[in-house]
Amino acid sequence: MAWGPLVHEPVSSLRFGRVLFVELAPPAADRPGRYRDVLGRDSRPAERAHFSAPEAAARAVLTELERGAAADAVVFGGAGDPLRHRGLGSILRTLRTRAHVATVVLTDGRLLADRDVRREVSEAALVVAWLPSVEDPAAGASAAERRDRFERHVENLASLAREHPVPIAVELPVVPGESDSATSREAWRRAVARIRPERILVIPGLGASAAENLADALERVRGDLPPRAGAFLDDGTLVDRRDFDPAERT
Repeated sequence: MAWGPLVHEPVSSLRFGRVLFVELAPPAADRPGRYRDVLGRDSRPAERAHFSAPEAAARAVLTELERGAAADAVVFGGAGDPLRHRGLGSILRTLRTRAHVATVVLTDGRLLADRDVRREVSEAALVVAWLPSVEDPAAGASAAERRDRFERHVENLASLAREHPVPIAVELPVVPGESDSATSREAWRRAVARIRPERILVIPGLGASAAENLADALERVRGDLPPRAGAFLDDGTLVDRRDFDPAERT
């Protein structure tokens, strides 16, 4: 299936600086809101494919940089997880060796259960992985099932950290009154101790940007984490969006 890549105009991200944002994969047909329900009963990752030739994808990015696109980094993300692209490792290597530009990969983390995927994404300068709350409302999953899947998700991230020297950041999505509870905060604290990420990004959970007391909830979660944790409100750029479910977009 040929698709993209989509290379957007440079934009300033609150968390990543001036970036060139690239979408390598389309949304999965059965999972348009890929950051939703990570701990749900149907937590199988979407299939991988060569949505575009790795050489062509890398060239599309290099062309924009050669045209003068000012960027501190190239960020791969969007509605389709970039880890779904089977040429991701090659694309990242090409950009590192030919453009000498930092590359950031945003992922929901499902595909990190695959050892080969972990090897490929380790070519990035930074991997930013979604780490939902252990109390994240998950369709068709009991509390015990969510806890089990949370632990497996954490182990996948910890495996990436053990196997490769790539820096990792984790995104902790906070919903006031739900994921800022003592149970969620303690689970996140233990997960961070296992993964040992370089950055900890405490952010609004899906649909929580307009919630009352959001800033207080973010600080409540951040306060239980190491000093390197930072709390971030949405800054409105495509780079920092995590809600891609058409049913939730207005």
